Amino acid sequence: MSESSGYRLSFWRGLFYLLLATGLGITVVRFSQGLGSVTNLSDRYPWGLWVGFDVLCGVGLAAGGFVITAAVYLFNIKRLQPIVRPAVLTAFLGYVLVVCGLFFDLGRPWNIWRPIIMWNPNSVMFEVAWCVTLYTTVLALEFSGMVFEKLHWPRAVRIQRLFTVPLVIMGVLLSTLHQSSLGSLYLIVPEKLHPLWYTPMLPVLFWVSSVAVGLAMVIVESRLSARAFKRHLELPLLSEVGRVLVAVLGLLAVFRLY
Repeated sequence: MSESSGYRLSFWRGLFYLLLATGLGITVVRFSQGLGSVTNLSDRYPWGLWVGFDVLCGVGLAAGGFVITAAVYLFNIKRLQPIVRPAVLTAFLGYVLVVCGLFFDLGRPWNIWRPIIMWNPNSVMFEVAWCVTLYTTVLALEFSGMVFEKLHWPRAVRIQRLFTVPLVIMGVLLSTLHQSSLGSLYLIVPEKLHPLWYTPMLPVLFWVSSVAVGLAMVIVESRLSARAFKRHLELPLLSEVGRVLVAVLGLLAVFRLY
């Protein structure tokens, strides 16, 4: 397009389009020829390096949702109310991206529904699958209030607000189970982790680290959204979140040294 049309192909837009085209090409190969065709994975090595980013790190980045909502609705820290919505939105988008990533990670993604009806309570992955499914549903219900407000559905908004506290309680429980169970995955495969990092406290360490990275993500997301939408940055609130983050990181350091 020409400059007069109001569209300008910047460097970052061009890079985005290039990555998008590359990703679409790899997607076609992955789903037409199998996961091994683009990853060189096998039954002996079923997980790629990216699992540590899109699942373990991606889920941790979405932890700010349950931390902030618990602080506001369960511990009655109402001054954090202005950053609840950005935290919930970040968490919801994070889990949606994790679910999308799982369709690429799983060798047979069309079987992703099976844990819902084929129960195996002795499996850590079974618990992870259920927590991801249920917590994504809870986040969607928490996020629905914003959609109802945009659609001017006052009755739906009132109904959604009636269930806010139960949804927050469910979200905290499910997210706690999910974040800690990701650490449990390494407990059952000790040979996949260096002895320096292996410890029975891995579920606790995963949960505490998720709280820390969730708070950090809330700060980053608030800064980016304020800049993008030209809104006022809630600097006093974010400073308070930063102080809590320092305390959580200190607690994590104590656990790690122990």
